[in-house]
Amino acid sequence: MTSLRNSNGGFWLSTLLPATATTLFYYRHPWLYLLLLVAVVPAADALIGQDVGVTNQKASQAPSVPVVPVTYICVWGAAVLVALERAMSARPLEFAGLVIASGIVSAFAMAHIHEVMHRGGRRFRLISDVALAVAGYPHYRVVHQLHHAHVGDPRFGSTAHVGLSVWCHVGRSFFSALRSAIAYELGQIRSWRESRLLQIVPVSIAVVALFAWFGGLRGAVFYVGQGVVSVFVVEAVGYLQHYGLCGSPDELGNQVAWDVNFWLSNRLFVNNGLHTHHHLEQTRTYDHLVHTGRALPGGYLYMFGLALIPRLWFSAMNHRLPKAND
Repeated sequence: MTSLRNSNGGFWLSTLLPATATTLFYYRHPWLYLLLLVAVVPAADALIGQDVGVTNQKASQAPSVPVVPVTYICVWGAAVLVALERAMSARPLEFAGLVIASGIVSAFAMAHIHEVMHRGGRRFRLISDVALAVAGYPHYRVVHQLHHAHVGDPRFGSTAHVGLSVWCHVGRSFFSALRSAIAYELGQIRSWRESRLLQIVPVSIAVVALFAWFGGLRGAVFYVGQGVVSVFVVEAVGYLQHYGLCGSPDELGNQVAWDVNFWLSNRLFVNNGLHTHHHLEQTRTYDHLVHTGRALPGGYLYMFGLALIPRLWFSAMNHRLPKAND
């Protein structure tokens, strides 16, 4: 496993997530896909181990084309369409599985959309705006910009106070970030045409209309359901990345986020786990990020499962907080 853990490539593995989902959705096995995410991926992540290659390498400044993230978005789009088609004739249990599984795949897509979103150019902006609307988080661009500018401040989402469970955090984070984004937009724009929040409304309406046109009421319910699941997972990941790290940038220093330093996690989520470096250098592309912050004790899906059981999460994390070690 050592040679694999030293490898800086392998990001194409991420496309297996939506490709597998597409296949299992087509054959009406959404719950099997969820089982793979719960059991197989975390086990493989732990077996492969930590990502040795990103710890000591010199970060490159060379730009790269986001081929993997864009490919992922395309394959994920196919998975959502297949899930929607199957949902039209699914029985209640299968319908619930399709909604939950599709929402989780949409949340996973956010790591790739996030990467495209940070690139410049009208083409990448259009791709990310449409993808964000499909994932149920159309205003994420504005929210994320404010998160970067105010990291460590719970009023702008993602950051959770010590002792706050993920179940209490998700709703607070989503609506706090939304309120902050609206307040920021109202304070900055001189006319409604300048509002980025209003600019995404036509895209959002078009996406909702497409789901409703294709599947009627069931299609609309499917879209809303998978969007709610997607937002929950996205906000929960933000919880993992910033739990307990409250304060101003001067107070936090380089400890603005928790890294995930497991090889498979970073391949499946295009180095989203190297979150500290991303905050310190926002323009650096995913394949040039390095491990610079304190790391969570497990991979993404393992830590996500831990967060769902607050007592276990607090036991694993509270003693790791910077102030606990002063």
